[in-house]
Amino acid sequence: MYRNTVDEIAEKDPELAILPVGSLEQHGAHLPIMTDWAIASELGRRVAREMGAFLIPALPISTNREQMGRKGAVWMESVTFYQMMTDIILSLKTQGFRKVGILQCHGGIFIMTPLLRDLNSRYNPELMVALADTCTFNDTLCREGIIQSSTELHAGEVETSQMLAIAPETVHMDRAADFVPAVPRPYLNYGSIFRATPSGVWGEPTLASAKKGELIFRRTAQLAVQALTDAFSYMGAKERFGYSNF
Repeated sequence: MYRNTVDEIAEKDPELAILPVGSLEQHGAHLPIMTDWAIASELGRRVAREMGAFLIPALPISTNREQMGRKGAVWMESVTFYQMMTDIILSLKTQGFRKVGILQCHGGIFIMTPLLRDLNSRYNPELMVALADTCTFNDTLCREGIIQSSTELHAGEVETSQMLAIAPETVHMDRAADFVPAVPRPYLNYGSIFRATPSGVWGEPTLASAKKGELIFRRTAQLAVQALTDAFSYMGAKERFGYSNF
C-alpha cells in the first residue's frame, strides 16, 4: 500500500499497519547480508495483502551485536531501537491506526518484548501492538514436514530456502556448509555467534531448496496472520479492570 497515493490510502482507510523488521548482518559464506531484510520485505507484502493492511517498508537495521567480529553488520543500540519503534508506532496512532502488527524477521531483537508491553500497557485499547516472531514458527514448519531440520537458528535450511525462492542470484550453494554449535542459543549473551560457530552458520543450509522456500513463505505468512489476529482479538476482548485498561 505504500505504492498508493494518500487519496487511495484514505479511500481504503485501513486500521492496521504492518511493520516488518529485518537486519543487515552476516549469513555465512553462502548468503548475502541483506537476508533478514529481504525475507522481511517479502513476508510483509504477503501478510499485508492477506490482512488488507497498510504496509511500511521493511526496516533494514535493528539490533545485532551478536554478529560482531566481521565487517558488514550494521546495528543500533537497544535504547535507540526502542525509541525509533515507539516514534514510528505513535505516528501511526496519531493518524488513526488502531492496530500495528510487527513482523520480526531477525532473532536478535531482545528489546522487542519490553517495547510491546510498554506500548500496550500505556495505550490499550486505543492502540494495540502485536508481534509475529518468525523464529517461533520453525518448530511448526518441522513438525508439518515443510523443513527437515530442527536446528535452524541462522543461515540454515529455512533462511537459505527463502532466499533461493526470492533472490536465487544472491545465494552460493556451493559454499553452503552445515554447522550446529554445541552450545544453546542463550550463549549468544556471553559471546558473539562466531564463538559458537566460526562460519557464522547455525543450522543446515545444505537441505535448502527454492521449492521449500515458497512453502515456507506461504505457511509462515499464514502463521503470522493467525498470530496477529489472535493477539488483537485477545486485546480487543479485554474489559476495564479496576483503574486499568491493560
